[in-house]
Amino acid sequence: MNESSRLADPGIIPDPYPVYAELAEREPVHWSDGLQAWAVLRYADCADALKDPRLSAERMDEVLRVKFEGRTVPPDSIYHRFTKNVMMYTDPPLHDSLRRSTQPAFTRAAHDHYREVIRHVAADLVASVPRQATEIDAVSELALRLPVRTSVQVFGVPEEDLDFVIPRVNALMTYWSGPQDQPVEFDRLLEHLTDLHTYVLELLQGRRGRVLPDTAIARLASAGDDDTDSTLEQAIHQLVLLLIALYAPTTPGSASSGMLSFARNPDQIERFLTERACADNVVDEVVRYNASNQFTWRVAKEDLEIGGVPVEKGRCVAIFLGAANRDHRVFAEPNVFDLGRANSDKNLSFGAWPHSCLGRQIASLQLRWFFTALFARFPKIRLAGEPEWNPNLEFRSLRSLPLGLD
Repeated sequence: MNESSRLADPGIIPDPYPVYAELAEREPVHWSDGLQAWAVLRYADCADALKDPRLSAERMDEVLRVKFEGRTVPPDSIYHRFTKNVMMYTDPPLHDSLRRSTQPAFTRAAHDHYREVIRHVAADLVASVPRQATEIDAVSELALRLPVRTSVQVFGVPEEDLDFVIPRVNALMTYWSGPQDQPVEFDRLLEHLTDLHTYVLELLQGRRGRVLPDTAIARLASAGDDDTDSTLEQAIHQLVLLLIALYAPTTPGSASSGMLSFARNPDQIERFLTERACADNVVDEVVRYNASNQFTWRVAKEDLEIGGVPVEKGRCVAIFLGAANRDHRVFAEPNVFDLGRANSDKNLSFGAWPHSCLGRQIASLQLRWFFTALFARFPKIRLAGEPEWNPNLEFRSLRSLPLGLD
């Protein structure tokens, strides 16, 4: 690892921001041996990199090389068929057509419906905390349950299938999650990926589970015959990607780190409850202050410069969204959690431009209604022990958060 860079050091996970700030001043663009990538830390450079067409999202060949050196798979493998036909890992124009194929699930009318469903999901979740409880682990009791309940009520994953879907997604996430040891063998990962594709096909054909009406999967299934942009196989790929995204650590990470931020800054709970503008700003400031997706990847399609630093064709680039969100050049007093911040919406946590997060609105609804329900019942939360972080900087999330409920 570059001796000046600690970006692959798991020791920084509890608080990576001082390391980001120091590197952003000294080496804002530098090679990290630990990441096997060029790290980009300043806001302006990160924003430029996200929209630069010379930096490709088609990076999964490189990920395979790094994770399983020397391993090759044939072109017709489920690995290549999937990664080369989903929005997250493709570039325009294919990316654009694949994204259009998901639009029936993400229309304005659909989001209006999801808004009310998520409001009830969040309220029921907070109401499930026992009346006599004075302390809870807010990760296991609240944050991890929020996306699971949403996956059933909003996305349409049959509840009886959760025990089949979630373990397979969790295994796959070990591969998609940054520079850490790979605990699952590649052949086993391919089996899980195949299982999810078979499952989605059976779901669309009505041979597996019952999909609730008006959910995202139901809307995509009913619109399937009208889609001229993508094949059935590509539609299945997008749904598998949505399943993986549903149970990724991002929403639990934002919900749990948000609770931690409020517990350490109780004055902001009061502002949330009394100032409409602060309540409206809660999602943007929560994800700015602690991005659950700390960095994202691109691959250089040609020789180029980032921040004046030469980057060779074929090299990976790690765009540090978490560092950009704390850049003092853009955000005044960036290390202060402030719901009244005027430009919190400039955060890069949901990506930007062609690869902005498709589920941004749903994630935002989950967080907004979750904090609304939480503080309506528990307007005074406090730390009741030491938070524990998962050992993964890319998807930075809490493993445990002891909270007192006053």
